[in-house]
Amino acid sequence: MATLIDDLVEYRRGRSWLERNASLLRMSYRGKFVAVLGSRVVDSDEDRFSLLQRLWSRGLYPGPVIIHFVD
Repeated sequence: MATLIDDLVEYRRGRSWLERNASLLRMSYRGKFVAVLGSRVVDSDEDRFSLLQRLWSRGLYPGPVIIHFVD
């Protein structure tokens, strides 16, 4: 079971990765919500709620998983 500290570390890793890879994400995911865990995109969708449902069904949840809209 992940702790709050583990979640925070993963969140910070994801935020940093998002900032470094913003232009790359725009090329592949423009107009979509992406779910980022650590240093990778784990899923994407044009609809935020559909994305969240899929993540929850896989046992992933916001906190360590960052949901970000790519514009």
